[in-house]
Amino acid sequence: MKRLAAALAFLLLATVPASAQTGELTPADVAAADARRREVGAELTEITAEYDRNISRAFEIETDLDTLSASLSVAERELATTRVAAQEVALELYMSAGSRGAQNLFGLSSITEVPLRNGYLAVASDDGSAVLERLLALEASYQDQNTRLTEALQAQAAANADLETQAATILARLDAANAEYDKVAAAYQQQEEARRQREEEERLRREEAARSATSTTTTTTVAAAPDGTTTTVPPDVTTTTDPGVTTTTVPSDDPEPPAGGMACPVNGAVTFTDTWGAPRSGGRFHEGVDIIAVRGTPVVAVESGTVKRMGNGGLGGITVWLRGDSGDEYYYAHLDGWASGLAVGQHLPAGGLLGYVGNTGNAAYTVTHLHFEFHPGGGGAVNPYPLAASLCL
Repeated sequence: MKRLAAALAFLLLATVPASAQTGELTPADVAAADARRREVGAELTEITAEYDRNISRAFEIETDLDTLSASLSVAERELATTRVAAQEVALELYMSAGSRGAQNLFGLSSITEVPLRNGYLAVASDDGSAVLERLLALEASYQDQNTRLTEALQAQAAANADLETQAATILARLDAANAEYDKVAAAYQQQEEARRQREEEERLRREEAARSATSTTTTTTVAAAPDGTTTTVPPDVTTTTDPGVTTTTVPSDDPEPPAGGMACPVNGAVTFTDTWGAPRSGGRFHEGVDIIAVRGTPVVAVESGTVKRMGNGGLGGITVWLRGDSGDEYYYAHLDGWASGLAVGQHLPAGGLLGYVGNTGNAAYTVTHLHFEFHPGGGGAVNPYPLAASLCL
C-alpha cells in the first residue's frame, strides 16, 4: 500500500502542467487535465476486466449456493422421514438378529457407520432392505452436497476478498485522477476570478477619472442674445474603452460535451468494460454497463432531455429515467443521491447534473458505480458499451 500511495503521489505531481507551476493557466491546461483524467480508464482496463470477471463469478457462486441450500433442505426432510422408517426396520432386525446387533443402529450420527451389508440387509424384509438402501443413498448424497456447499462458501469468501482488493486499487487510481483535475480546474478558476476583479477595479477607476475630468472642465458662455439672456453649453464628453482591457469567461468545472451534443454520463474519472449479458443475481443477465467511479462523482445527462421518472427502492436503488430530445431513453441506477431540486418533467442540457455515483439497491456489496442503460427510441435495452466508451474513454 505504501508503494501504491507513493506512486500515486508521484503521478499527481508529475502531471501538473508546467503553466500551473509558473502561476499562469490556460483553458488548454484544463482540457489537458480532463484528458488525463479520462486516460485513467484505459490504464485500468486490465484490472477492471478482472474485477468484472470476479463479479460474474461471485454471482454464479451465489446462484450455486442458493441451489445447494434448497437441495439440502429437501434432503434433510427426506432424511428425517427415511430415518423414522429405518427405526421400524431396526425393530425387525432386533427380532431377527438379536438386541446386540440392532442396538448398534441407534445413537449413531449416520446410518453409514453401521456395516449393513455384513448381515443386516440379509435378514431384513424386502421393504426393509429398500428403506435402508434409500437411507444409505440419502446419507451419501447429503454428505456430498454438504461438501459442495462448504467449498462454494470458501470460493465465495475468496472471491469477495479479491473484489475488495481490486475495488480499493481501482478507486484509489480514480480518486487520484480526479484530484489532479480538480487541482488544475480550481487554480484556473481562482486565476480568472482574480483577473475579473482586477478588470472591474480598473473599469471603476477609469469611470471615476472620467467623472472627475468632466466636473473640472470650464463651461463655455455664448454671447448674450438680443433679449439680454445668456446660454451656458457644457462641453462634449466622449467615453472611450481602453483596448488593453478584456473580459474573460471562465469555463465551467464540467468539461464541454463532445461533438454531437452528448456527454459522458459520469463527469469524472471512470473505468468500465463491456459486461453486456454477464450473469447477475437471481439468474438475470446484465442489460447495461457498470461505469465505476468514486462515490459522489457527478452523474449527468448524456444528452439534453427531460427527467421521465425517478425511483428509490428495489434492485436499482436510487434511479433516474431520462428521455432525450432525440427520443432515446437512458436509465441511471445505484445513485448515491439525486441533484438538489431534481424533479420529474425537468429539462436538462447535455451534461446537466442528475445525481451522484453510489451503490444503492442490490449493488450495496459492489464497488461504487453507475449502472447505465441505453434504450433507443424508448424501446428495449441495447448494449450501451459502444456509446459509453465513445463518450467517456
